[in-house]
Amino acid sequence: MTVAVTGLAIAPLKGARLCAVPELRLERSGPVGDRRFLVVDHDDVLLETTRTPALTQVEPAWDAARGVLRLRFPGGREVEDRVDPGAATRTRSYDGRELPGRRVEGPLADALSAHLGRSVRLLVRDDGVTGADDFPVTLMSGGSLRALAPALGGAVPDARRFRMTIAIDGVEPWAEHGWAGRDVGVGEAVLHVAHPVPRCVVTTRSPLDGRRDVPVLEALAALRGKRDVTFGVWCHVVAPGSVRVGDGVRAGVAGSA
Repeated sequence: MTVAVTGLAIAPLKGARLCAVPELRLERSGPVGDRRFLVVDHDDVLLETTRTPALTQVEPAWDAARGVLRLRFPGGREVEDRVDPGAATRTRSYDGRELPGRRVEGPLADALSAHLGRSVRLLVRDDGVTGADDFPVTLMSGGSLRALAPALGGAVPDARRFRMTIAIDGVEPWAEHGWAGRDVGVGEAVLHVAHPVPRCVVTTRSPLDGRRDVPVLEALAALRGKRDVTFGVWCHVVAPGSVRVGDGVRAGVAGSA
């Protein structure tokens, strides 16, 4: 059975809607362009999607070549501006890791404040810093996604609920969970699978508007047990490289230090 990449996604604005892409460049810090921008309060505390679900309604598009960020809001309003990084600052990820960056003043931050109904700041993180939580890359299989359907009334959930970097197909359900501790070749890159991803309430919210609508955690508990509410796997990048939709996936390859 051929195992191949079926989907790639990044979130240029952390917490906002995922963007499907045909190709990614994976560096040791993660996908280039992923979680490039962060939304914080006036104490530089990172806004959490669990407490600010309206962030998922924002559709970001980052044009790195032009240095332009575009944000699309409900109703079709779009705000676009060239990013001119300002004063150096830093926030912290959900696990307490420092995320250094620079402030981005102007219409983008103003538009986010108006949408969220509170005054917020926009940061662009520094190069070489992992913007994702805990690990740079996440991976899931279509088999595992489809295996959730019986516990959800027969409906396969929207893959975007899990905010995964890489989706693959061609393996049995939960096979990727058994790859913990192994190296996996994906396109030109090599990943080291750490362990399955513990899941939280974000998976129960619509990836389009942030409303709670599907009991994903209950489904995982019913299928895998209350002590294993996990889905997909966390990965390190041990050999950087490009990954494209359609690329092959090779479990058990030799990585690079």
